Amino acid sequence: MAPLKFLTRRAGPLGLALTAYDIYRRLPPRQRKQVLDLARKHGPKVASSALKAYGRTRRR
Repeated sequence: MAPLKFLTRRAGPLGLALTAYDIYRRLPPRQRKQVLDLARKHGPKVASSALKAYGRTRRR
């Protein structure tokens, strides 16, 4: 997970989104469909766990 943390710290959320879009754009259509299907299936779980983790580590 270290490379992902490096990207978010360096480039910020916008840079990470642009990088993800660039990688997605280079995928063949069949793999793009696989990525979208997996994101639909697992995206809500990942987002909720990220929010929980962010809430625990965030300073108030």
